[in-house]
Amino acid sequence: MSSRNSRTQMLYTLGFLFFLICAFAAFFTGVKVGADKTEAKYVHPDPETPEEHAGSYQQQDLVAFYHNVFLPYREFKRNWNNEVDTLSRSTSARENAASLKNLSLLADKQYEKVNQDSLFQNSPLLSQSQLNILKSLRLFSQAADKVTAGSSGSETAKLLKKEAFTVSAVRYGLLGQKDFYDSMLKWGSKQNGKIPAESGELKTLSFVQWKKMPLLQKNATIASIMLNRSIYAGFDPQDITAKIDDMIYSGTASSLGLKDVQSSVNLLISTGAVQEQDYMKWREQYYGKETVPQLPFFYE
Repeated sequence: MSSRNSRTQMLYTLGFLFFLICAFAAFFTGVKVGADKTEAKYVHPDPETPEEHAGSYQQQDLVAFYHNVFLPYREFKRNWNNEVDTLSRSTSARENAASLKNLSLLADKQYEKVNQDSLFQNSPLLSQSQLNILKSLRLFSQAADKVTAGSSGSETAKLLKKEAFTVSAVRYGLLGQKDFYDSMLKWGSKQNGKIPAESGELKTLSFVQWKKMPLLQKNATIASIMLNRSIYAGFDPQDITAKIDDMIYSGTASSLGLKDVQSSVNLLISTGAVQEQDYMKWREQYYGKETVPQLPFFYE
């Protein structure tokens, strides 16, 4: 009798473990499927990377991308962060549920704005950036739908930030941003022979190396650092660039004992020192002779 009970318990245990494994597999597969469903409409029929054409990365491509893709996503990122900040201060379960619903609707609304046939087939990085941003918006929507609102807004916001869909959404968004800034660098290399077509390997950069880099290369490097460190904020890479340059040229970096770009980024982000429009604050002082495309956030 005891032996039969032991076998029965073992079978129940194995069955329960099998159920848990299937549940976890289904969940993480859901994250991938949520992103891949977006990709189906945009994926290139050739499995190899599409070849760049001579007309790739023209200024009109960058301008069209800015207005049709990057600007709507930029607005979303700002609104998402503001809404999550508001959620973290709430003490009402009803308000928390409403905030989550608003976040989901916000992501869906911006997805519809960005979700159009790719206009950038001749500029593979721009096409890939659009795809990554669409994936990001889809996953943000799914994240907000998945989290259950509690009475504590701070706890609900914490759960939302840690949700696997959110983590993936942030990464895809930062990938899209990096692709866009890499595209600007490719454009710049065609306008000015002193500008490289690629930012190079991400490694510790001394201030001596940094000061030799053109603005577009600095921005592309910062976009890579933001991706690597999951820095998802309302400001743009050029805002961090400008803050670092001002720290160097004002002597602040030296007085703080800073010697490289990465440690400067760590300090700036940890202290909340970077703000939107920091680039515009120092544009005329440091970047009057730089080669940049005619995009509003470089001139507005």
